[in-house]
Amino acid sequence: MREARCDASASSALEHGSGAFLLDDERYMNEAFALAERGRGRTHPNPLVGAVLVRDGEVVGRGCHLGPGEPHAEAMALAEAGLLAAGATLYCTLEPCSHQGLTPPCADALVAAGIAQAFIALEDPNPLVFGSGLQRLVAGGVDARLAGGEWARRAHRQNAPFLKFHAGGLPHVTYKAAVTLDGKVAAAGGDARWISCLDSRRAVHQLRSEVDAVMVGAGTVRRDDPELTVRLGEGRDPVRVIVTRAGVLPPQAKVLATAREVRTIVVAERADAAVRRLLEARGAELLEIGDAGLEGMLRELASQGLLDILCEGGPTLAGELLAQGFVDRMLLFVAPLVIGRGAPDLFAAPAVSTVAGAWRLHDVEWRPVCDDLLVSGRLVKDGD
Repeated sequence: MREARCDASASSALEHGSGAFLLDDERYMNEAFALAERGRGRTHPNPLVGAVLVRDGEVVGRGCHLGPGEPHAEAMALAEAGLLAAGATLYCTLEPCSHQGLTPPCADALVAAGIAQAFIALEDPNPLVFGSGLQRLVAGGVDARLAGGEWARRAHRQNAPFLKFHAGGLPHVTYKAAVTLDGKVAAAGGDARWISCLDSRRAVHQLRSEVDAVMVGAGTVRRDDPELTVRLGEGRDPVRVIVTRAGVLPPQAKVLATAREVRTIVVAERADAAVRRLLEARGAELLEIGDAGLEGMLRELASQGLLDILCEGGPTLAGELLAQGFVDRMLLFVAPLVIGRGAPDLFAAPAVSTVAGAWRLHDVEWRPVCDDLLVSGRLVKDGD
């Protein structure tokens, strides 16, 4: 195995989990979570994983998974620790694998290295692993335990797309929008440039570099002609998904002009032969879903490894996703602007009849970004 190293670029704020764990345990697990983040946007369809090996109060090995085919976090930490892994304690954000994939089973490697103890934040939901990694550690004489509590909740948040896919075959969908104080996403004439400030737009480009796909509707392509690439920052471009009725897009659209450089999927209920030929000639892929609807589309995208999807679509697509329960998380860049009555609203979705039936954000975070306010949270419909 080639030599590789992982270093946590920043330490996370100390979190307080179960009282059964010591302060040092918290510190080492926090470092493992920070290491896991180094793979953000690069590991899918694999999970984010960070690992730290500690012996006699000193970190002897660190690891993070950086992509399919790359060493797993535990293997990287073992390679760095060498003989010092014997008798060490492992802190890992996800259960070590127990099957032969592109890399050997990590659970077996940990036992062979002679680690003494393991703190695991969360079981791996992959049916090829679920529970068997821990069982192999215990059978090999390792004092292995699931951490639970805040560590498990943090692991859930970190790997939400991976966990959702294995729970039901659907991708994790984040809806992002720039919105005014009165809930408008554009002026009455359709102009939306720029509601958000420059720093907010930079944050969106960074977010694009961390997801598998960015999704918009055909209306957004016709109105704004976006590129949907990463330009105000560094990172790779996501797959672009354009949702249409019949696959018809303006021939001069930027997403078609660059479809040979950036993978572009045009979703249609049905498309005629002429539309198919046009899209294929430009380098775009056509995905016909027939009567399968949004759920069928999302399942197909997930089956292609697109587990983390950022929806930047307009009110129509966003409203349909919201109404059918497919939005998992929301990111709103709220700008200090008022546009007024008659302009497009955030969601074109039927209004609830009572406040008690509203959609609500949970685990809410508020953060200033230049003059804007970024509001984020998990989306849950009250009563669900």
